[in-house]
Amino acid sequence: MTKISSRLKRSANKPKKTRATRLSAPAGLPSLLRGLYGRVATKLKLDPSYVSRVARGERHSPLIESELRQELNKILRKVSRASKRS
Repeated sequence: MTKISSRLKRSANKPKKTRATRLSAPAGLPSLLRGLYGRVATKLKLDPSYVSRVARGERHSPLIESELRQELNKILRKVSRASKRS
């Protein structure tokens, strides 16, 4: 076997590399998400760590899940409005 054909065989077995598309978060999103658990916890008079556990699925609370959804929807609306202005 020649050097060239052995190189071709080796390269044929390797998976092709693909470039990952990197998406950037809309401006302001990180700051709006920061404090999400705290805002929900304050509204429900709970500890933020408990809200965090519910969000991660370690605990279950329909009330907290509902408040998290509502707060996330508010954030998404704000981000959507801000991106339309830009």
